[in-house]
Amino acid sequence: MFKKASIKTPGGASVMKGLRAIKVSIYTALVFVATIILQVYTPATRGYFNLGEAAIYSIAIIASPIEAAIAGGVGSALADLLTGYGYFAPGTLIIKAIEGFAVSYLAHRLIKYSQKVVKGVSVVISLATGIIIATVGYLKLSGVSEITSIPIDIFGIQTTVLSTSISISKGLWMFVGVVITAVLLYASLVKGKENLTLAASMLIGVLIMPLGYFLYEYFYSNPIVLGLPAEQAFVEIPVNIGQALVGLGIALPITSFLREAGGLEE
Repeated sequence: MFKKASIKTPGGASVMKGLRAIKVSIYTALVFVATIILQVYTPATRGYFNLGEAAIYSIAIIASPIEAAIAGGVGSALADLLTGYGYFAPGTLIIKAIEGFAVSYLAHRLIKYSQKVVKGVSVVISLATGIIIATVGYLKLSGVSEITSIPIDIFGIQTTVLSTSISISKGLWMFVGVVITAVLLYASLVKGKENLTLAASMLIGVLIMPLGYFLYEYFYSNPIVLGLPAEQAFVEIPVNIGQALVGLGIALPITSFLREAGGLEE
């Protein structure tokens, strides 16, 4: 008897690897840009608030855990290195990689159960997300802030497109909270896209990131690199929690839209 011949596409595996490398590069660039586009300096720990979590969480939902880990770790660490926060880069590489991997892994495990989600729980999550964003912004991120946009330090040459102090209105955060709540309620009530599984996976990142940076600052960067009291690591916990929650608040509407557009697997 003759064996059935199999036809293999020459270089097919290499093409797939190349396409995946391009995809991961794009994801990494998106995390990098989101991290440097807006930086609010925290003098107590010499860290900064940024929007990187919004990109990491969004990418984690549409990418594989490994892709999300590479994009989150490398993109965020590059941002630290090129914007004058290199002392955070080693910790950032590990923390953001774990964060991206965990959110992506959990999202892909939970999303198949989305049809069983109770709509009422998603409504509660929608309201809670908007309230949390508005509250954190109102209490912690309002007032006069030092803002830098895309500051780059390469080989000792510094270039900053924007460096200034601005006053962020408390009313702005209230408006943002209302908008985010409206978008999520629309997705849940009108489009039938419950967001409990997405929110649950992102909340893992909300726990991982602040804890990771606290340990890094308490045991390494503060006492060894910066010469600061280790206890000052506590100061950045609410800032990092706020950053992670803002990222969740931005990523949830984005990923809800992707689900509606068919970009996520149910």
